[in-house]
Amino acid sequence: MDSIWFKPELADEIMKSETIFQETNNIISDIMRGRIDITNIVENMAGVLTNKEPELREKGMRFFTKLLKEIPKDYLTAMQLKFISKFYIDRLKDNHRVIPPVLEGYLRIMEMDNYDVQSCGEYFSVLFREVPCQSQVRQDRSNIYSTLQKLMDRDVEYMKTLGPDFLYGVISAMDGERDPRNLLFLFNFLPKFLSHIPIGHLVEEMFEVISCYYPIDFHPSPNDPAPVTRDNLAAALCPCLCAIPEFGEQCLMLLVEKLDSNLRIAKLDSLKLLAESCKTFKAESYTPFLKTLWSSINREITHKTDDEIRMAAHEALQALVAKLATTANTDQAFENFLKGILISLQTVIADSNTVMQFLQASKVLLTVANSSKESCVIITKSMIPAVLAYYEFKTSAKLQTASLDFLGDLYELVKHWDVLEEVAQAQEIPQLCLNAASVPSKDHQIAGFKTLIRVKDVLNMDLVVPFVEILIYNIQNSNDDELLKYSVETIHSIAKRYPEIIMNLVVKGKCDLDNLMEDKVTLQKRLNLLTSLASLNDFTKMIISEILRLITTNVEEAPIAVKALNNSLSDTSLYTEEKLVQIESDHGLIDSILSWLLKDLNGPQESLSQGYELISSTIASLPEEKQTNILSKHTDMLLDKTCMSENYFLILQSLYTSVHQNVWNKYMDGIINLSLNLALNSENCTVRQKSYYLIAHALNKAEHGTKFEVLYEMIKSYLKDCTKDERLCPRLIYLYGFVTKALVMRGSEHFKFWLQKITLSILDPIYCSHGAEAIHTIMSDSTECLNVRHHCRTSLFYRQRVFQSFAGLMDKQTLSVDAKETYYLSWAYVIGGTPKTVINSEISKIAPLLIDALDFDNKDLLIVMMDVLIHFVQAKHVTIAQSLQTILPRLVRLSTYVKSMDVRIKSLQCLYEIASTYQTVLLLPYKRDVLLDLAPSLDDKKRLVRNAAVKARTRWFLVGSPGENKED
Repeated sequence: MDSIWFKPELADEIMKSETIFQETNNIISDIMRGRIDITNIVENMAGVLTNKEPELREKGMRFFTKLLKEIPKDYLTAMQLKFISKFYIDRLKDNHRVIPPVLEGYLRIMEMDNYDVQSCGEYFSVLFREVPCQSQVRQDRSNIYSTLQKLMDRDVEYMKTLGPDFLYGVISAMDGERDPRNLLFLFNFLPKFLSHIPIGHLVEEMFEVISCYYPIDFHPSPNDPAPVTRDNLAAALCPCLCAIPEFGEQCLMLLVEKLDSNLRIAKLDSLKLLAESCKTFKAESYTPFLKTLWSSINREITHKTDDEIRMAAHEALQALVAKLATTANTDQAFENFLKGILISLQTVIADSNTVMQFLQASKVLLTVANSSKESCVIITKSMIPAVLAYYEFKTSAKLQTASLDFLGDLYELVKHWDVLEEVAQAQEIPQLCLNAASVPSKDHQIAGFKTLIRVKDVLNMDLVVPFVEILIYNIQNSNDDELLKYSVETIHSIAKRYPEIIMNLVVKGKCDLDNLMEDKVTLQKRLNLLTSLASLNDFTKMIISEILRLITTNVEEAPIAVKALNNSLSDTSLYTEEKLVQIESDHGLIDSILSWLLKDLNGPQESLSQGYELISSTIASLPEEKQTNILSKHTDMLLDKTCMSENYFLILQSLYTSVHQNVWNKYMDGIINLSLNLALNSENCTVRQKSYYLIAHALNKAEHGTKFEVLYEMIKSYLKDCTKDERLCPRLIYLYGFVTKALVMRGSEHFKFWLQKITLSILDPIYCSHGAEAIHTIMSDSTECLNVRHHCRTSLFYRQRVFQSFAGLMDKQTLSVDAKETYYLSWAYVIGGTPKTVINSEISKIAPLLIDALDFDNKDLLIVMMDVLIHFVQAKHVTIAQSLQTILPRLVRLSTYVKSMDVRIKSLQCLYEIASTYQTVLLLPYKRDVLLDLAPSLDDKKRLVRNAAVKARTRWFLVGSPGENKED
């Protein structure tokens, strides 16, 4: 027997029963098998579609729309879709109850593959005439806007032909929209729509409909699970207001007006709008407004407290100047605008008596100069001579050094825009650097050197000798580390430009490379300079070979040379990996250092450690083959001698720690056994620490599969036997930390076994501090262990895994009173190292820990927990708001924490954020007490604490004041 949809009785079934709606899958199946045509379905529904009761007609349309939504997009033919389209268009004239399913259904029709978009001209004509958009519910309005989007996506050229009536309909449909989700959709849709569809004489109407929302003043409902924020809407609205050049005059008038507003949001949005408008508006659109715009921008740039507005003002100015620069050769407005800026800011600079005033004006000029090639030429040609004169005019040391920095900035812009030939004034900067360097003042000299390093490309040969005299004098006579550092860097920079002069004047002359031991007093300083210069190809061979000769032949002075070599070679800005490979290949650096170490193995540990570091960093740069050869050459001897002295193990460790993952030789099992023994039994803490490193590296790098499993089981078995000796427990726990970290960073699930052992120790009053330290090891970064430089496997998400496992292990654990502080400290290490996105989802678990931790007298614990607390406050978590009665007194007490300035500052920052974030009604009950209790912090002996106290107390003072709007 045929189903009901094959008969006219289908209409009666739809009217009297809801069960037919559950049969749509079967109907679709019959349609697709060709048993019935969809047009026949319409005919069989005639009774319900023409019923005199609107609610029944609505039900009929809902049923048919459900069918359409379930039919595959590619099934219906063009003829069928044309018939259905006409049918739906006719329904737009029906009762208002029928309209929602019609809008929903037509949106589906437009998604069909064979739909002829030219059918929608009639649809929109009837829609805009018969259906007042803003009288519909939110979802129906959304469907109307979505059909516009579908049409534009499918055939924007046809959309252009629909004419002014269509445009007017679009404008009318949007006019008065208030729902944030619909507005966000429209704001994202309009820029593309306006850029493709000519709007002719409807420019004013279209702009008025869009601009009525500017600036966005909106607060999402606190009960909205996925709210559209004010910032979302503001960011989307901005491109709409400047989507087409025709909006230029109206948009600029609007933003000029809002820039003068007292509302912060209006100022910020207007500055962003100005920057955005420069992407579409013509340069001449800005001409009538330039004077007003500069006045407003300049006012906001000098804002003393609002960094966001100040940054937005700089960005707006840069965009505006870049836009005007496009007419530099055809319109005088650009040059006039820049001249006005120059005149006003040169006056500010000339009159500035503080560095802050000078920097404020100079930053604006740098912003302008950075905007375009044309503006760079105008600004630098004017300002470089002006600043050179200013330096001589001002006697304040701070202003003089600030002007030198400014000259360096200007030169870098000249270089960036490649206009050095046009800005000849830049050639005069090195002479001023020399004048500054000649002053017997550290600040002047360092400022001169720093600027010279930046402008070395315009250093005249005539100035090299005077500079070298000053620099070498500093190196030989100064004991100031900072001055020595910049002196070395300056000679290094000059050597890049004039290598032959520096070779003769410095390397062979002042430093006397061939007779390094003649002057032992300045040996360390000269070696620092020489090892820096050795990074340059012209100097490498001569300097490195002589220094290595000194190391291998002069045991007494070798530590000084090793220290200088290690400090320079570890500086990646000087020595690349390729350079280190070249030095090792050409000079046998590792062999030379090993030779020295073996001769002086009982020397000062500090000196020897420099050698170990130098070997480790050098071997890390070598390819696998070279590493293998070096290990094969030295391992036998070092293993044999380790039984005589543990110091031989430190050499062995420096060779093996930094090898590639594929470098695995026959000695590894013996080295790991030796490392395990020393890690637990050595009385030398350095040897134990290096043993931990080597074990962790081997476990992390071992090849996946049998090699890893064998190594893991060997370590596990060895450590299992050691647990019987309580004397070794502290060392075992530390080792567990390194094993856990090595495993989790390589992605091995075995880490959970060792983490559980550590968590058990945290709950033990005797070993809790060792457990906390092991957790710290796992969560913290280290330059010496388990990082990319040492070719270790590093998982980006390992801290998330540790957090989740640690939280699971700590759930429902019984906590001893004596272990309570270290328990919270361990949590602090875990939480502090976990990405904020992860802990956001665990607020209910973490919040009680944060609040309880504020009661402990532990600096490390307090700082980490207050950092996380600030994050939760800024995210407006309700859990924190509900605990203010407990949190606020503890934070106020910590604002006078005697043992740490950092804790005092952090607590005041927390108090400020709480007052800035939560609703006034929640804060008012505590306002009076907080204001009274914060008074002592205003007299704190530390300036940074006083500043934080003023900021926090001022914000609390404003809680509940007139004009404060924090009710969202």
